[in-house]
Amino acid sequence: MTDSAAAPPPPGAPGTPVPPTIRAAYCDVDGTLTATTIVTPLIWYKRRLQSAPAHWLWLAGVPLRAPYWLLLDRFSRDASNRAIYSNYAGMSCARARELAVACYSECIRPRLLPRAQARLAALKKDGITLVLVTGGLDFILQPLARELDADCVAPALVERDGIFTGELRGPPLTGEHKADAIRAHAKANNVDLTQSYAFGDAIGDLLMLECVGHPVAINADQRLAAVARARGWQMEDWKHG
Repeated sequence: MTDSAAAPPPPGAPGTPVPPTIRAAYCDVDGTLTATTIVTPLIWYKRRLQSAPAHWLWLAGVPLRAPYWLLLDRFSRDASNRAIYSNYAGMSCARARELAVACYSECIRPRLLPRAQARLAALKKDGITLVLVTGGLDFILQPLARELDADCVAPALVERDGIFTGELRGPPLTGEHKADAIRAHAKANNVDLTQSYAFGDAIGDLLMLECVGHPVAINADQRLAAVARARGWQMEDWKHG
């Protein structure tokens, strides 16, 4: 006796519907979409969550820390990001998340570059999915993602007993880790990378830009600009004009 219902065809069999691929625009944030660094919201949070004496003591040490962070960044952006994010140690997770919209409104939204907004609006109108791929922390960048109607791929801090430890849950989203994140997002969301865009401003974004068919160097630093010119990539200045 045979079953009355036919078994579904195996995936990939002739006649099986194939979900349409989508195009995406993978966007770095700091220095590309906004005139910020990952230190910008850190300073804001320190001012809001520390006592006045503790904040001013910490702030007085920033000029001493900054050269160290910059030196680390020249040799390893991973190490630089970890050093900066260690300063979130001891913050209340719940309170930090409560303040995320205020942080965005006060220190990120005003630094969102108008030319970036116009370019992303045009891409969105063209049916292209926007994806933020950023070294900035997830809870800090989520308000920007909501405003842009974009996906957000960002690192998260380790939490213990409701407190941030200052450690990252995974690797910082820089270099090869950022490229891996794009490929994972594309695979999970049926994105055709050959028809997609990536926007980045620094040499640390090079591997990300190489993932797509339409790489665009934005406000490029000297090393990225040299690579972009040599490869004939599109270059745009979103800071001026």
